Amino acid sequence: MPTHIIADYEITYEPNAEPALLIYHVVRGYDALTLNQPATDLLCALLAVQQKRIREIGGYRAIFGSGGDVVFYTPAGQRACYFNEAQSVLLARMLGVTTP
Repeated sequence: MPTHIIADYEITYEPNAEPALLIYHVVRGYDALTLNQPATDLLCALLAVQQKRIREIGGYRAIFGSGGDVVFYTPAGQRACYFNEAQSVLLARMLGVTTP
């Protein structure tokens, strides 16, 4: 189970596990985002194309900026986690996604 640190987040990805993707906020000490495999697959598809869009992914609202950044919001509207362009590229690589 590979684990990587990107910014303030420890990211663990284990395909076909439950959850498949776990993003843990190291500084604040809580799980910021958990996604099952179908939701992770959707995230990978969206990270592969840098376009401005808003999508629901695994119960979170994901906003992909035209500059390559991505922010996730909880169902209550609180920000779960944010990745700038460089960080989202690292996340995509970790997930095996080729970005433009």
